[in-house]
Amino acid sequence: MHRSLKALQFYTSHSEEQISRLHERIRSSLSTTESLTETMIRLTGSPPIVSFKQDHVTTDDWTAFLAGTHHESLADFYGMLVARPILEETGTEEEEEIPVLAYSRRADASKRRNHSETRSPASRLVIPWRWLALLMSCFLLGAGATYLYFHYIAPDTSLKTEATLETPDALEQKDTSGTEDAEESGVLYIKPRSSTIYKDRALTTPLYETDFGDGYLILQAKKDVTRIAVTEELAGYVSTKETIQRLKTDPVADEALLAWIKDTLNVSFTDDVTALFGVKEAELLRLYEAPARTASDPVNTYLFYETHYFTVRQGQVVAIDWLSTDVSNDALRKLAPLQYESASSGLVTSNSYRIQRFETSTGRSQIRLAEQLF
Repeated sequence: MHRSLKALQFYTSHSEEQISRLHERIRSSLSTTESLTETMIRLTGSPPIVSFKQDHVTTDDWTAFLAGTHHESLADFYGMLVARPILEETGTEEEEEIPVLAYSRRADASKRRNHSETRSPASRLVIPWRWLALLMSCFLLGAGATYLYFHYIAPDTSLKTEATLETPDALEQKDTSGTEDAEESGVLYIKPRSSTIYKDRALTTPLYETDFGDGYLILQAKKDVTRIAVTEELAGYVSTKETIQRLKTDPVADEALLAWIKDTLNVSFTDDVTALFGVKEAELLRLYEAPARTASDPVNTYLFYETHYFTVRQGQVVAIDWLSTDVSNDALRKLAPLQYESASSGLVTSNSYRIQRFETSTGRSQIRLAEQLF
């Protein structure tokens, strides 16, 4: 699961007070260790599976991150943290109550000793047969009910569930007309080379064209149409049959994906390709000369240069495309097994980014590096 989605699910399943307390615990740990690894161990009991790109982080970095400043290592740390069970905080209430409880036990024990001196040995050996009989009856009733459920009731239910799980195609064909939309919390990717996102559920008014491998957060889903988040403020509708929700393999590490980009593509226009993500359009135009041409649609603006172009959404860079390369699906497999592919396209994702490869009309390959914005 992607880190932004993990954080979103954590926010929706915890109260504001719990979230604020977790943030304060992170701040407290960083104030003494300034280490993401040590903080992870303190809060979860175990170290991270993959080392953080930047382990040394200060409380000022954490405060800036909470205020909206991009910090790749903190984003990886937070996404990994909220996906794990978090250790409970240790307190001192029980220790403070121990003297009082100890005193009470001594006082009660003294009273019991004085009282027990008047008892005869025979009175202490009386067995509560009625209570034992009642407990045995309850046990037998519970065991009988469990037997009946698992041998006569549960088999019918399990068969129905198994049939549903083994025939997802049949489930998709089941008539759901007239039912309410189901709230979803997943991600989908576009399957064909291009697909249309619409403004309305009837799929009659186009919003804009989207490409193979583009990813979106699912808002609501029906049998034929899925409602997605195009931007933070804009939703759209796409044909469900033109999307895929489950990829074949797990994401690769960010470092491996970015190393492949650096070794395979022309990145001479920047020292750090990831530093361009989130850059505002005005700043981008200040860094580079005016683009050879521009284009736009209701969602994005595209700035074209000699070998590549930038996709700007809501005023910030969200993707970089290399226009004409000789990269094939086999070349992309050197990075990792393709998570989804066709004869002319391939997709590989990491926690923070994704690589989309598709053939152009000239027979060359276009490669897109995009942020996973969910």
